[in-house]
Amino acid sequence: MRAFTITERLLVPAFSVSLLVLPTVAGAQPIARVDTLLAANQVAPAVAQMDQALATSPKEYEVLWRASRVRLLQGDAQPEKSKAQDKLYRDALSLAERAIKANSAAPDGYLRRAAANGKVALFSGVLDAADYVLQAKEDADKVIAMRGVPPTTLASAHYILGRTHLKLSETPRPLRMPLGLGFGNATEAAVQLKRATELRPGFVMFQLDYARALLANDRSSEARALLQQLPSLANQEPGDELRKREGAELLKTLR
Repeated sequence: MRAFTITERLLVPAFSVSLLVLPTVAGAQPIARVDTLLAANQVAPAVAQMDQALATSPKEYEVLWRASRVRLLQGDAQPEKSKAQDKLYRDALSLAERAIKANSAAPDGYLRRAAANGKVALFSGVLDAADYVLQAKEDADKVIAMRGVPPTTLASAHYILGRTHLKLSETPRPLRMPLGLGFGNATEAAVQLKRATELRPGFVMFQLDYARALLANDRSSEARALLQQLPSLANQEPGDELRKREGAELLKTLR
């Protein structure tokens, strides 16, 4: 079995959804610093800080959703299809569930649950994990329908929804329909991923997958333009340098 590329692993991402400066939580360092560390690709310090905050404030909403994000990134670093990777993805799902219980009116818990469900689905195989895929879609839709969601958070929800459509479109619809996954299509993937790039322009992950969606819709000239821009974009998420290399390889196939 071939290894997934980083884009395939990230059916839904472990990206930051907020860079706001938040108050200190129950004696822990300001947990918003985790976002800054991850944006600088300093994953190990972010994990250490997050673990400290989680031990100190295990029921705090802002801690729980960030901890879910960090667990996904830890899982991505594990060997593909390993028990360690599966455990971390499922830990991320559990933390997201706890975040929703801590604050069911806020969007980040649902966003993190969507991300974690996507990871578990990809690990298991999308067609063997239809319930996880459907939950990811439901949570992304829920965030999009909320009022007053920050643009970066909203962008992430559109990205998750777009990636779900794009990944499902790789499998013939007749095989997906009995599982309730017949909704996935490349056209809707492009619509959702375009919206993600509009809400958060210059974000490598979103732009790369929007280019992939354009290619899936036979819009190669538009995809080429996006891929040509990738090297000049600032890295904002662990894995962005690898995504840029993937984009460069994809661009070569269009020449």
